[in-house]
Amino acid sequence: MTEDRKIKNVEEIIYKDKISELPEDLLVTILSLIPTKDAVATMFLSKRWLSVWTMIRTLEYKDIDEMKTSVWNFLDKSMQLHKAPVIDHLCVKLGQSCPTDVDVVKWVANAVSRCLLDLEFVLSWSADPTSLPYSLYSCESLVTLTLCHKILVDVPSPSCLPSLRELDLDCVVYKDEDSIVRFLSGCPVLKCLYVKRKKTDNAKKFTIKVPSLLELDYINRLFDYDLDDALVIDTPRLEDFSICDFFGDFSSIENMHFLKCAYISLDTCTSEKIISSVSSVSSLEFFLSDEMDWGSAKDITLSWNQPISTPGCLSSQLETFKWKEYRGTEGEEQFLRYVLASSKCLNTTIISLEYTLERNHEEKHLMMEKLKDIPRASTTSQLLFEYISFI
Repeated sequence: MTEDRKIKNVEEIIYKDKISELPEDLLVTILSLIPTKDAVATMFLSKRWLSVWTMIRTLEYKDIDEMKTSVWNFLDKSMQLHKAPVIDHLCVKLGQSCPTDVDVVKWVANAVSRCLLDLEFVLSWSADPTSLPYSLYSCESLVTLTLCHKILVDVPSPSCLPSLRELDLDCVVYKDEDSIVRFLSGCPVLKCLYVKRKKTDNAKKFTIKVPSLLELDYINRLFDYDLDDALVIDTPRLEDFSICDFFGDFSSIENMHFLKCAYISLDTCTSEKIISSVSSVSSLEFFLSDEMDWGSAKDITLSWNQPISTPGCLSSQLETFKWKEYRGTEGEEQFLRYVLASSKCLNTTIISLEYTLERNHEEKHLMMEKLKDIPRASTTSQLLFEYISFI
């Protein structure tokens, strides 16, 4: 064999395109692992790659804050070419740069028609909130759903999401209070619900009645409220509960007989109602904020009333208790004394002390010693301290 022939054989081995010889199903799987824009760009490699990307089942389109041009045009054009009969995951995040004269939800309807499993739709444009297609609320295949910001939740009657297991409603707007009820009543197997509310969401009474729910995370930071505002929770199978509700006075919380873990963040000392509701909890994290500036410590003391009977979570269930940003007011101390004196199964108590320039080391030490002397029903429980600095 001549020297030239040897060189030619070596070149053929080096430059042989083995990736293109892979089965198309495998190529599609590989492209699903990279950003959508990069997967679409492979169409320019060769005729072999022209339509491979059109069968990927994971699509993500995200506006980046520092970019002046929205991803919308790329989304619109690529979705026109996309052919996969099933879409596993569609993520659309459109920001301020998104044009306000385009139909941003038409591709949601298209994805729903292709057995969509997971949808994350974030709309933060400068226009008013927009409604999603009614077909979304009757999608039999949808398993997880995330809706954020400028989305108007307008749920038809009846709605039916028989496969939905996880729902995230992040600062959306509701057409009315009945839309919430219709939405949740159409989710018979819903396990996880995450709700974050904003002042202009059109709902005064927010009702969460979901028999199948196991995990609930509810955040309400509304500051303009009236006596009609209310949170109603009826979740008999709930196991994990997190609530940050600045207006717990207007809440109705029932049927939490299987609760294991609870995180409670309040602005008022409505602890009797909350503690009574979480009667079976074994791990409790408590946070009392003063952001609403309710007044003096005396005001807080007057709002704490010891329950007539000791809740079951204290007498026979609670094992871990954590208090965040403990300030040492009279009302807080009364409540802490009640918890420690009633919790017979308590193993660990963690107190996060609020520390400011006005509180010196001696004051902090005296507070710690005072807390150590509080009688405890559980003689084996540990009392630990953390420090939160507000300097």
